[in-house]
Amino acid sequence: MHYAVGKSPIFIGGAPRSGTTLLRAIVNASRNIVCGPEMRVIPALCHLNQQIEDGHLDVLEANYGLDAQALHDRFARTIDRLLTPLHHKTGARVAEKTPANILHFPRLRRLFPDSPLIAVVRDGRDVVASLLSMDWTDARTGQPMAITRDATAAARLWVQSVEAGRKLADDPGFIELRYERLASDPQAEIGHLFDRLGEDEAALARALDHVRHFDRAAGQAESSAERVSQPIDKTAIGRWQRDLTPGQIRQVEHEAGPVLEALGYV
Repeated sequence: MHYAVGKSPIFIGGAPRSGTTLLRAIVNASRNIVCGPEMRVIPALCHLNQQIEDGHLDVLEANYGLDAQALHDRFARTIDRLLTPLHHKTGARVAEKTPANILHFPRLRRLFPDSPLIAVVRDGRDVVASLLSMDWTDARTGQPMAITRDATAAARLWVQSVEAGRKLADDPGFIELRYERLASDPQAEIGHLFDRLGEDEAALARALDHVRHFDRAAGQAESSAERVSQPIDKTAIGRWQRDLTPGQIRQVEHEAGPVLEALGYV
């Protein structure tokens, strides 16, 4: 496929509060890659693509000559065109960061066979502690989101996010970054990422100076923008030990224990 954005777009995802906004700020500062505030529409398009393929492909094939590949090509072109203005504005390779992208990485791989898919993974206990400190509401009901009130619901979303990404663990275009390494040694972790993306040392140096370039007012949906506008530190690693109650810790371990163990967090 010929991309209007030049090279194949990069997609970034992870459970909410995993560090995806920090990664966005870092790669966007490189100048070689542009990653604007999260669009939040790509997961919806991926979901619609799956619904059509699962429920209506026979009608499309029989009456409109559209097989599965033709359907995917049309959705890929739609996403490509949504990202095109950002490419034209900057001339840079385009990355899109929306946390829920990770839930659709298998679908994105079908739509974009050669796109890098970057998953940010953070200790699920810290993710839950952070989610429970949020005041997010459901736009449909006006009520607080379950993941901000219930440790089990928050842990379940973390598990779903990690497992969706790891379905592509053997995919050469899948890249997993750990928040803990990103916060502790950003040069090594971003250096590894940029090696995979074919970026040079000059881009890496600019990326590591993200504070100078980050516009914290640009992403209205990015609740961590204020924190990301400050230098990277390790203070949020292990926050669950002080922020979660014993009961909440038991809930998280019951819901996410095997995945936490598989990832080396316990």
